[in-house]
Amino acid sequence: MAKTTVFRILISALILTCGFSALAQGQSPEKNIVFDDTTWDFGEIKEADGPVSHVFNYLNVSDKPVTLFLVSSGCSCTTVKYDGNAVPPGEASSVEVIFDPAGQPGQFHQVVQMLTTGDRQQFNLVIEGVVAEREKPIDQAFPYPLVKGLQVSVLTARYGFVQQGTSLKKAVGIANASEEPMRLTYRIDKADPAVKVTVPETLKPGETDWVVIEFAPEKGRIGSFNNGVAVYLQGQQQGKSIALEGYSVTTVEKSANSPSLRFQPTMLDFGTVRPRRKAKAAVTLYNDGASPLTIVKAELPDGLEINVKQGTEIKPKGSLKMEATLTLPEGAGKTEYRVRLFTNDPQRPVRDVVCRMTVK
Repeated sequence: MAKTTVFRILISALILTCGFSALAQGQSPEKNIVFDDTTWDFGEIKEADGPVSHVFNYLNVSDKPVTLFLVSSGCSCTTVKYDGNAVPPGEASSVEVIFDPAGQPGQFHQVVQMLTTGDRQQFNLVIEGVVAEREKPIDQAFPYPLVKGLQVSVLTARYGFVQQGTSLKKAVGIANASEEPMRLTYRIDKADPAVKVTVPETLKPGETDWVVIEFAPEKGRIGSFNNGVAVYLQGQQQGKSIALEGYSVTTVEKSANSPSLRFQPTMLDFGTVRPRRKAKAAVTLYNDGASPLTIVKAELPDGLEINVKQGTEIKPKGSLKMEATLTLPEGAGKTEYRVRLFTNDPQRPVRDVVCRMTVK
């Protein structure tokens, strides 16, 4: 018997005996489809073994056909296969999420956003795991030069979400691709007590080592994190920096009762915008979780204002209309604007609401 058939029988039996609330494991009873699971941990996989995939099965528990469509797959390393046709009431279907580990060593956590047509219900499918890096020649393993002869494995260290009061270390491979020994030093681009760096003092010709960069945001620090670390030869002018990117977020434990942010529509549409004239747009923020959702912080570009204040709470199953006012400066061209919301949603504590506009 096919897996989807077994899944459909089991789900139908559970609906009759337990009700939707026990079945959905924390999902809202109003949801029109139910997944057998929404998170999959691949454990440790090898970069050399190529792509891996997992199939998320779901059942239409509503009384009308339901169609899913993809909103976001996180990054180009993650692709999604699904049936774009309408699924009749009581029928099952699936979403296959494929992860390509090429060039993705270390831990990964990818969130696939799906929406239903019509009522636009949102579902997040999560894949995670650890990629064991393949062995490569020195010129392939360390392809990025900082200064002549000194090369690193990556030019950007991405920290993702780091909870305030904790720390996360990233190790960047470094190699001496020259024929002379090197004495190294470093400099942090922007002074920050939350950044600590360990660099090898010397590297022999052909020797490799690690630059360890720790990000340890203090309690109360919430926001985007952008910095850089330049590693270079002592006595020489510094070259390129290793970029640091991430977010310092609030400390929240995941549970079945956690808050969950969703917004509709999926972007702020300002229409036609003229410089120095105010334009308005709005989205509605929904809390699909079982505990209050708190807007901890909002990061806004110059010229953009919103009516949602820091500390605003949205009750469980409640909503709030977020109104935005945009005033572009004179001479503004195609500029990317977005509202970055930091919340106590443990699944995705940072959400960007992208602005769409046509500048005249």
